[in-house]
Amino acid sequence: MPYIFLLLFTLIFTTACNNSAIVPPTQSNVTPTSSLPTTEQTTDIDDLKIVPENTIVGEYYLQRGLYSNEAIHQEVNEGYLVIEELDVDNYGYYYVTVINGLAETYLGIFFKKDGKFVQKVIYDDNGKSKIAIQDNIDVKLDGDILKIVIDDAKHQVMVWQKDDGTATKSDKLKKALKQAKNEYLDFYKKKCEIAEVKCAEHEFTPVDE
Repeated sequence: MPYIFLLLFTLIFTTACNNSAIVPPTQSNVTPTSSLPTTEQTTDIDDLKIVPENTIVGEYYLQRGLYSNEAIHQEVNEGYLVIEELDVDNYGYYYVTVINGLAETYLGIFFKKDGKFVQKVIYDDNGKSKIAIQDNIDVKLDGDILKIVIDDAKHQVMVWQKDDGTATKSDKLKKALKQAKNEYLDFYKKKCEIAEVKCAEHEFTPVDE
């Protein structure tokens, strides 16, 4: 009988000791979800920035223009240039210059060849549009400034500033620019007809020489 009491006493004492060792967790012992360790962000967001292509596409007003040879140095009074992308290598353009009250229109294509631009000049020959290739041209874009230098019989330096929509145009320039645009569009529409391409689908088909 004393052995039974001793066994019961031992079981009760052991259970009490074990229960006293179990400490209910307090709030300070539990790590809140909001405090979970996070990985430090070391990636610079600028590394992910997509830089737009440095393209000559746009509308420009003339900042300074000069035609010169050994005998003549003639400043251009006013000008406006429009360039658009025809495809990845070809950029159609039309522009107007005004010199001493006389406006002249030009249209053509800047196309990439061996890492630089070459010029296809579109001109009228007895009612028929023709193209002349000029590789003596240097086209450089620096921010919003486009500089075009042509070394021919009459050296040309044209510095164009991208128009942010605030450039002013004289009535003479507006009229000539409208004419240049119509000639430009007309040239490509004819090219579309020759190529049997629906101009509504691809209005500015690259020129096939």
